[in-house]
Amino acid sequence: MQLTELNHRGSPNVSTDDVMMIQETLVVKGLYNGAIDGIPGKETLRAVRNYKRTQQMPVNNSLSSEFVDHMRFEA
Repeated sequence: MQLTELNHRGSPNVSTDDVMMIQETLVVKGLYNGAIDGIPGKETLRAVRNYKRTQQMPVNNSLSSEFVDHMRFEA
């Protein structure tokens, strides 16, 4: 399993556009009701974990390239 790489500030190394796409997809699925702001904050990561749980994926905060690709397919 690939873990999310962190940037120099300790934030996930994922583009703002990808995070917004994930947030929008999670809203449609009823798992997220926060801001679509491209920031992978606590609410976003909680929704990611809940989504992964429903998909029987390893439950973690990872926003790996594989997860981003999966969410693009779901969008």
